Amino acid sequence: TAAVRWWPHDFAQQVFAGALLAESEDSAHDVFVEALHDKEPLLPVAAMSWHSARLRAKEVVVRLSWQEKLGIVHGSHVGPWARPNPGYYTGNTNAVQRLHVPALKMEDAESGFRTTKFEDAGNATQWPCMLAMASTWDEQLVAKVAKAIGEEFRGKGANVLLGPVVNVVRPARGGRNFESLSGEDPHLGARLVRSYVTALQATGVMAVVKHFAFNEQETHRMKGDSEVDERTAWELYYPPFEAAVEAGVGAVMCAYNKVNGEHACGNEELLQKDLRSAMGFRGFVVSDWWAVHYSGAFKRGVDLEMPQAKFLKSGLVAKRQADEAATHILTSIFRLGLDKHPGCRPPCSAKVRSNQRTPEHIQLARDAATSAVTLLHNNGRLLPIKSSHVRRLAVLGRPAILGDARKMWHGSPYVGGGSSHVQAVEESTPWGAIARRAGMAGIEVIHWHGSEPEEAVAVASTCDAVIVVAAALATEGNDRRNLRLGWDADALIPMVSRVKPTVVSMEVPGAVVMPWRHEVAAILSLFYGGEQTGNALAAVVFGDVAPSGKLPVTFPATAKDAIAPEADLRIRYVEDLATGYRSSASRAAYPFGHGLSYTTFHLNFPEVIQHPSCQSEVVCLKLPVHNIGGYAGTEVAQVYVSFPQDADEPELLLRGFYKTRTLRPGEVEDAIFTLRSRDVSTWVTGKGWVFWAFVRLHFGVSSADIRHVVEFIWRDPQARATLSYIGNGPAPKPALVPREVKKIEPLRGATSRRQPFLWTLALAAFLKFFVSY
Repeated sequence: TAAVRWWPHDFAQQVFAGALLAESEDSAHDVFVEALHDKEPLLPVAAMSWHSARLRAKEVVVRLSWQEKLGIVHGSHVGPWARPNPGYYTGNTNAVQRLHVPALKMEDAESGFRTTKFEDAGNATQWPCMLAMASTWDEQLVAKVAKAIGEEFRGKGANVLLGPVVNVVRPARGGRNFESLSGEDPHLGARLVRSYVTALQATGVMAVVKHFAFNEQETHRMKGDSEVDERTAWELYYPPFEAAVEAGVGAVMCAYNKVNGEHACGNEELLQKDLRSAMGFRGFVVSDWWAVHYSGAFKRGVDLEMPQAKFLKSGLVAKRQADEAATHILTSIFRLGLDKHPGCRPPCSAKVRSNQRTPEHIQLARDAATSAVTLLHNNGRLLPIKSSHVRRLAVLGRPAILGDARKMWHGSPYVGGGSSHVQAVEESTPWGAIARRAGMAGIEVIHWHGSEPEEAVAVASTCDAVIVVAAALATEGNDRRNLRLGWDADALIPMVSRVKPTVVSMEVPGAVVMPWRHEVAAILSLFYGGEQTGNALAAVVFGDVAPSGKLPVTFPATAKDAIAPEADLRIRYVEDLATGYRSSASRAAYPFGHGLSYTTFHLNFPEVIQHPSCQSEVVCLKLPVHNIGGYAGTEVAQVYVSFPQDADEPELLLRGFYKTRTLRPGEVEDAIFTLRSRDVSTWVTGKGWVFWAFVRLHFGVSSADIRHVVEFIWRDPQARATLSYIGNGPAPKPALVPREVKKIEPLRGATSRRQPFLWTLALAAFLKFFVSY
């Protein structure tokens, strides 16, 4: 028996269950993941190594009849428009009782259990959307939420979760951006995805990461052809999928779109060469609903056709292909121990209708939504609101009182529309939560949600401060028409801000433009916070909790500063790596990684250290984070890499982050970063990953707020690395101590990748001459 423990801090350094199993291929294990901070263990789930699971799968496949085999490799029990039969799930396969093969009972999605009938709504927690979870930059919290979601799925009889979405955000108007756990960065996505998959699967619920691959827009999502080069794929869009594979994910969902001329569900280059051979994926590939276009897809990498048989049936698929597909599916089932805990035998009507909401889950949803709140702007320190300077508060905007949408394909200020829409019936509205909390502080609150801005101005003029609750809606199937806020908020906000100090709270599916941003006192982004949106907002506004979110996507200065969905069927990724903060041609209103607190943090000098996590090909760095302000708060320290000019990479690339605990004024915590050789490597077409011995590390609190810049020298992945001072003169002693940014400001241009690393190039030339001599 192997015990894998998650510690309260330094979470990224711990060994994950998937990695542990991958290292023990010759024996079976009972993996038991215990969250120490909860002191409440997850359900023990028997699990095999991939090797042992595949051996057992092969033994079972030999004993299956042809019809039993087909029942495993395609979906069933759905009616018109793929609506599940009563008591069944969104996706279903047949069980084989005589061989102890359980049915796969698949349900949407990564933000909670989506009921398929309105009368069943309200018996599952509506969690924050995954983009909101990405804004927490908190691996522990993501794991705790994934664990809770897995518990609710288990309680409802499901054993497969159709998620999470891990596609890296590309167009800012993408209709499903709110579902992305990766945001716009592959490193952020890889870290969070690994946490989510590991925690979810430890509950006995299989994860299905989606949508593989290059499915970043909804426009032409069924017919579009994504044209992506090899380097862009591996450096930018593949890492979150790779992380899921490393974590032992059971299944990957192939996408609707084509990739370089071939449908993703049936693209041999994508599924066989990249996913299985290069990434080492050992689970099964399931199609998106009706995404298979021909029977040859099964020879090219698809294992499970959903939602029912169209091409994978007698007469259209060879026995050998069906055997291999069934083997892949059973391998994942046995590895995760789904056969040991099969749950209800469909139909599972009572389980599906059961109420899985608990006080603990509701509190966790509230904590997660609160952690996702990101303070973008706080001029004049209006926030947090105190009764000493605000006695009367106006709350404006219709989204302040709106409830959740009652239809799956309709988005709301709490959650986006589509397959991930978990309906809430007890949502916390911003108006209700603010009114309750203000009452506790003795602050009078009034609300206006009319249609005439002049009326709003009149109401605002009678108050000491104003909160405008704004929102924008999005749904699967369509990209957003623009990046503006709804309900005429862009007209309302500047009018009231000229009258009274104004706070803008935004419930949005991704990036928005804010032409009024310099006119308001404060701006908060919540993304879609789920059923606890109002309580989360009130907690931050009144200072019960300091904001700790960081943007997982860039908020552009104008719509022209963001990539738009491609209107043509050819979706050409002509920008290569230059998306989001990696684009030097785009201006940001608020950059990737940005998020303010009610306190101030100082980052001390970084240094190379010895650490238990620093084994072969891993270097550890320490960066002390000091709360020098007057409030308790949390900081996310970040490290970015810039490569030499010859690498032709973007200016900065995120390669590490560390979220501190809540630090009281005066407290210090050491942020620990681990850099792998992969983190200082770039992809060269035809060669693969190429290691760079000399790079620059940029330590800061956002992609635009860099506090320290150092040379990072790592001549050999097996050897110790060093940090070195940047400058024209002799390096100070000791050489490992970098200079403060303010002291090297005249050399600021040298931090750009477009400026050659002069002394590095000179050293390289000398070494080349010496070796040749």
